[in-house]
Amino acid sequence: MKYLMLSTYPSKGSRNSGDDLIGKSLIKLLKKLKGNDIQIDTAYIADANLTDNLKFNYSAILAPALRPTALGEVVAPKFRNDYVKIALDHKIPFYTIGAGWSQYPGTVSQSKILKLNPTEIGTFKKLFNQKMGTNKISCRDIYTENVLKGNGISCYGTTGDLGLFDTDFLGLPFKHPNKIKNIAVSMPHNKHHLSKAYEIAMNLKKRYSCNVKLVFHGYFGKLGSLLPKDWLDNQIQIIDLAGGAEKLNYYDKIDLHVGFRLHAHIWFLRTRKPSLLIAEDGRGTGHLTTINGLGYSAAPNSVFSLAEFLPDKINEWRKYLSEIPPSDDVYNMLDSEINSGFDQTKNSLKIIDHLWKEKMKPFLNSIPE
Repeated sequence: MKYLMLSTYPSKGSRNSGDDLIGKSLIKLLKKLKGNDIQIDTAYIADANLTDNLKFNYSAILAPALRPTALGEVVAPKFRNDYVKIALDHKIPFYTIGAGWSQYPGTVSQSKILKLNPTEIGTFKKLFNQKMGTNKISCRDIYTENVLKGNGISCYGTTGDLGLFDTDFLGLPFKHPNKIKNIAVSMPHNKHHLSKAYEIAMNLKKRYSCNVKLVFHGYFGKLGSLLPKDWLDNQIQIIDLAGGAEKLNYYDKIDLHVGFRLHAHIWFLRTRKPSLLIAEDGRGTGHLTTINGLGYSAAPNSVFSLAEFLPDKINEWRKYLSEIPPSDDVYNMLDSEINSGFDQTKNSLKIIDHLWKEKMKPFLNSIPE
């Protein structure tokens, strides 16, 4: 068996370790289910178009975390549809695993009315609405499932994010921290929320009398230059985990995650540890809804109320609305979770195990050999 995986990980620029985690999780899971002798070639579709030299002897083309293109947006990564065309022209099965949207602020009403690019709708219908079912698409979260179904695209359903699933940890009990000694606060994509992340880190350091790290998953070179010099006074250590999924092993020594990066939150749940996510957009809100995760939206209630009235317009105003800092719900929410013995986190882990057994594992098993 030989597969071509379309990785969204950019080896240049952001070098976002979360993107790499998705692809490497897929490889590990497939080898566990289909045997270590399978071959998986990787095309880094954020970096270059390598379709000219492509061989066509693949059992399937695999597209983890494919993002549906909304009306008015451009396809990303930009070379993705070249591989879609190859799949269609050469009748190679095309499997999308954990497709995810990213609208701001990311409400259920937005997901139900979002219009996709007409060309994308046509392409997806050619791919996924075939009676033979040789191509399939699953979703990272229930909101993305709403988007696809609302645009007439056949969908397997919600499997969850690939990063949630590691066969070394699935089914294991929650790792209850006896004492919170180290907390990681992951940094936002949104530069306007950098100071809020630092404020949260300083407050957590005082509240729990522990060490706190500020962690980047990518864009450290871009966002790091915006950090005030007094952040470098050694009260809070700044860690850069960009450069590959292996860098996330740093979290093994951390007891608790609080912050903005979806794949920091996912890594902690993957390894059965507690995490609170402040969701910056639909990627986070959809994930939290899907697994009943601990966390809330970075957008204030006023923006959510506005999104209910103008769900198709609110994303256009993201540039301005996202300057509003997130609420301080993090402290009461975290205290409540700790005092309950991490009940919500434990429930999320049960949902993740159920998603694996009932949705993700059967989906991966359906990929042709």
